[in-house]
Amino acid sequence: MNLKEFTSPQRIRPVKLGRDLTVAALLFAGVGLAWSQPDSTGALPDTAETTDITASVALAAPGEVVPAITRPFKPGEYLRFSVQYGVIKAGSAYLEVHDGKQIDGQPSVTLVARAESNSFFSAFYKVRTRIESVWNPDGRYSVRYQERRREGKNKYESDIVFDHDRLEARYRDGQAFPIPPQVQDALSSFYYTRFQALPLGGSIVFDYHASRKTKPLEVKVLGRERIETPAGKFDCIAIEPILLAGGIFKNKGQLVIWLTDDDRRMPVLMKSKVAVGSISVVLQEARPGA
Repeated sequence: MNLKEFTSPQRIRPVKLGRDLTVAALLFAGVGLAWSQPDSTGALPDTAETTDITASVALAAPGEVVPAITRPFKPGEYLRFSVQYGVIKAGSAYLEVHDGKQIDGQPSVTLVARAESNSFFSAFYKVRTRIESVWNPDGRYSVRYQERRREGKNKYESDIVFDHDRLEARYRDGQAFPIPPQVQDALSSFYYTRFQALPLGGSIVFDYHASRKTKPLEVKVLGRERIETPAGKFDCIAIEPILLAGGIFKNKGQLVIWLTDDDRRMPVLMKSKVAVGSISVVLQEARPGA
């Protein structure tokens, strides 16, 4: 399929592909934020065409538990991904871990996720997304969250401070909302998952705060698969994050993330269903932290 055919009205327009690139940017938020709005019933609209993105995963029977990891990542970790539909590349995405300053006598790291459309798609629908989470690696909870998104002509900003003494999340407009201890933000949720014991065929659940609400986030542990990427071949564990309190994802493998089955739990592949097939975020380059 050539690019002209791929972007024809009968297939999918570049502006639509640009919007879907936003999905990739938000995949790095660990649960992928609400890139598609629920209808009046609270469910996402059905797509005209779907694909089973978990078909190749060797589903696991409950019982085996992959042990927790003490330190799956360190400051300096750098992961570069391509964002694509099949062989059609729409842009690039990055995950980075930076050493942070002490906050109230506590250590911190800054988790960064960013994504950008390439020059071709930027001409139709420019995407630039940067998400930062200041995170306490000892207590494993979120301290601050910042998001900056440009999608075409639209811009979006979000800033949240997590006050763990008062157990509240404060927004830039002064509004505050209650949070439980050890709450995660949209990006730290993913990094928090990398530490956890993963019960094959089961799931883990923890608290997640975004868009002025705290909800339980369930991460299903689907099974194992060997994944080949430009960065290498990896034995992986496939996981699927789902918000239990409704809305964002259907319970049908809407978002699947493949983590390496080793002491890094490094993401090497992410897939999400879109209107035509699925969008893939594929690891191109990986540098471990110091």
